[in-house]
Amino acid sequence: MSQVWAGPLRSSTGPARRAQLKASRLYLVTDDETPAAALPQLIARAVDGGVDVIQLRRKGEVPKNLVALARECLRSARDQGALFLIDDHLELALEVDADGVHLGQGDLDAAEARIQLGPDRLLGLSTHTKDQVLRAGTQPVDYISAGPVYATPTKPGRPAVGFEHVTLAAGRSAVPVVAIGGLRSGRAAPAIAAGADLVAVVRAICRAEDPAGAAAALRAEIDSAAAWPRLRVNGQDRKCVPGSSVHDLLVQLEVELRGVVVELDGQILAEPELAGALLREGDQLEIVHLVGGGSGHG
Repeated sequence: MSQVWAGPLRSSTGPARRAQLKASRLYLVTDDETPAAALPQLIARAVDGGVDVIQLRRKGEVPKNLVALARECLRSARDQGALFLIDDHLELALEVDADGVHLGQGDLDAAEARIQLGPDRLLGLSTHTKDQVLRAGTQPVDYISAGPVYATPTKPGRPAVGFEHVTLAAGRSAVPVVAIGGLRSGRAAPAIAAGADLVAVVRAICRAEDPAGAAAALRAEIDSAAAWPRLRVNGQDRKCVPGSSVHDLLVQLEVELRGVVVELDGQILAEPELAGALLREGDQLEIVHLVGGGSGHG
């Protein structure tokens, strides 16, 4: 078992939930096929195997029929220390005291959802395009999902976006990125290498004969993968491709290079130094423009 948080949630404050989300790596979205009576036990076994976040998604049910099931599933998740989110149904998330809600692009507007949720619950948002990623950066969300990486029957008709979209989202998002869509054993490590912070699965655990074993195998694969270094750029959390230079990061963020001034860990870099200054985990950067105004990073 590879868990960052042991036991029930110690706090329901927004900072505690966001810290737990930031430390999370494996995210389970439930399916419609698992019988309701079996779902709480499946969740408990999955979390015991290494799942950090549970999202209850039952597309075939209306919210009023999910209240009892949601409460049972929440108990299973929290008893094992995992975060518990509801897909789509904000009112249901509030009614059962879930840790948050996940919205699709066609659901309630994220700004309105935040008003209804308040500041202490988590809000996730699906993205499938660059424009959606960039727009999410202006919205009060705590994480974004990027996918579907592969075509999947859980999202019929939705074309696969590949790991390219995961990399784009990772390079432009200041919040954690969840790779999702057709991921399973053998595809989890490439998702982390593409820049994902978390890997989300459905069938890889829900359809497994041994959910705990399947979760443990996925978690081991994720933990063995090389994650992107985390940085602070103009006060925001960012990541970069391993081995990147400051110049590479500016290109990643689509920063206009003319007139840019960069301070790396308190040292101002001259323009010729940008390509040779390699970035490491925990680096702090300030990016400003001497011409054109603004911070210049997106």
